[in-house]
Amino acid sequence: MRQSKGGAGHRVLVVLLLLVIVLLAAISCALALRLWRRSDPRLIGTWRMQADFTVQARERANGWLRGAELGERADAAAYLEPVQIPVELKLREDGTWTREADTEKLAAAEAAARKALAAALGELVCLRIRDAGRPEETAAGAEKRIEAALGMSAEDYLAAYGPALLPTAEELRASYDGSGGYTVEGPYLRLEGQEAARYLADDGLLVLRRDEGTEVYTRVR
Repeated sequence: MRQSKGGAGHRVLVVLLLLVIVLLAAISCALALRLWRRSDPRLIGTWRMQADFTVQARERANGWLRGAELGERADAAAYLEPVQIPVELKLREDGTWTREADTEKLAAAEAAARKALAAALGELVCLRIRDAGRPEETAAGAEKRIEAALGMSAEDYLAAYGPALLPTAEELRASYDGSGGYTVEGPYLRLEGQEAARYLADDGLLVLRRDEGTEVYTRVR
């Protein structure tokens, strides 16, 4: 009778040990899965996209020309090259992310946009001179006329009194800079405080949906 009780107790102990082993294994698998989901090797690294402000700069430039009643016959878009500011997103193995806009590129982009607006202004001067029945003026001649009238070059005048064609460095940081944690859920990357992003790691693309629009990042390293 005692041996039967002892054998039963031994079996219970074995079962309990097996349950503990299974539980520990399950916990280990869950932790491993969580770590894998936080640090998918296909996503770890630096990603970059170009924040495009071409449309904004064009609309603000043309809005200023028309608001100043200078006419609608010249389009700043004809002179404006694409205005893009790099934004880098870094995904780390520990499940954290940081994103930063390259504000150092902003001053050069703003200067290029002002140059385009100055060129459109020069075109309007040429059109006004032609409409008045006077000999047609060259772009260089129009530039001299504007400088004589303003007491400074058109670009200097626009820098001091013209419209803000691009966001300020502070506005750019507020829109793009950030940090936090991330998780990977199937084909989706989820940044804390951000919408889920669908990533195409095999093609080196990461598509992030935000309130401002869709951003397409490509792998840098």
